[in-house]
Amino acid sequence: MTGPKRGSRGRAPKRNTAQGRGGITRDSTRPARERSPGREEGRPAESRPRREESRTGARTGATNPARRKPGERDSSPERPFKPGPARQAPPKVAKKKPLPELKRVQLDAPPPDATFRDRDGETITFPDSALKRVAARILTQKNKAWRYRPFSFPLFTDKGNEQAFHFDFYIYDAEDSVIRLILVVPFESREVWDRVGRFKRQYPMYAYELWTPERLAQLGGPRGRLDF
Repeated sequence: MTGPKRGSRGRAPKRNTAQGRGGITRDSTRPARERSPGREEGRPAESRPRREESRTGARTGATNPARRKPGERDSSPERPFKPGPARQAPPKVAKKKPLPELKRVQLDAPPPDATFRDRDGETITFPDSALKRVAARILTQKNKAWRYRPFSFPLFTDKGNEQAFHFDFYIYDAEDSVIRLILVVPFESREVWDRVGRFKRQYPMYAYELWTPERLAQLGGPRGRLDF
């Protein structure tokens, strides 16, 4: 059972309370929140409103643009609009000079009605191509056994399509075997090298040459020499 002990006359037991100097206890001291707000940590209470004013002073009198009524203007002074610096035009790039045109080699070609004999004794003419007339003359002067377009090579493209590819002159040896293929072109181009490269990959056993006007002029000169 709980309650006062005998002989206590209804009084609660005395608690031991820590005492400071002069007998001051925790119960006899007023709480900090009941003290006078005159000072806060050694600083006057008047310093707080000034600090708040310094923070919000720039916004005093300003109105939120989102809360303004229609037709109401801001009472704050307007800032003058200063245009930015003028945009400079980009520097002019000097135009590149066009590359000089390559001088075409002037070949002394046989007349259009000139005739040539191949290894089989057949007479062939090239009325529409001066380059082929020059090539046929060089092969004839060098005593080469040649034929003109006897057959074509089937080439397969990357997409699987088949193309027929012809060389112009086919050179034979004494055993009737093809030892050289000659393609006469007015100039080298990407399309020509694309077909020739595809031919080289698919028929690596054949040797070929491209005869351009520069190559024909070299072979037709006094020091011209065929390597086959």
